[in-house]
Amino acid sequence: MLGDRARDLPAALLAFHRGECDAAYIGTVTVRQGNALVRLLCRLGDFPAPMTKRPMRMSIACGSKGERWNRDFDGHILSSTMRQVSPIQVAERFGPFEVHMCPSVTQAGLNMPVTGIRMFGVLLPRRLFRGSGGREAVDKDGQITFHVSSRVMGLGCVIDYNGTLMRASDTMSLRGGAQGDM
Repeated sequence: MLGDRARDLPAALLAFHRGECDAAYIGTVTVRQGNALVRLLCRLGDFPAPMTKRPMRMSIACGSKGERWNRDFDGHILSSTMRQVSPIQVAERFGPFEVHMCPSVTQAGLNMPVTGIRMFGVLLPRRLFRGSGGREAVDKDGQITFHVSSRVMGLGCVIDYNGTLMRASDTMSLRGGAQGDM
């Protein structure tokens, strides 16, 4: 979905976003959420509960209408659909939420600031979620690092998660072909 911009990504991110569908990634994740009110919002989007350094598995399945991103947060499954909405904008749907982002390739990796959110089809005022978005990079060990943050003005943090991912086949070769316990 990044088109020609993807060629400037670090190799691990390029492979991740290239559309190598059905590739599995494994790693760890830490999830934080805000107060009890925002936890209700998280339930609407089927987001995972707070957790610290727990196993994560992820895969992307490609289709004619976009991609299905499947995340397994230590047993909690979160699936979303990602589609291109303009040459520079993508939309990701989680339950009643549709999040619009404008990905930009940087020297460090990929920034994905949120440019719009629809809830039950209603466009929310942009000032409500200023500062929300995601970042991806590659660390010195070749792992993909990610940080996703959703904030709402007046409520603070809705959900914030970060961690690392590596292609599952790469981790197996690092372990000498042994199967991990994820």
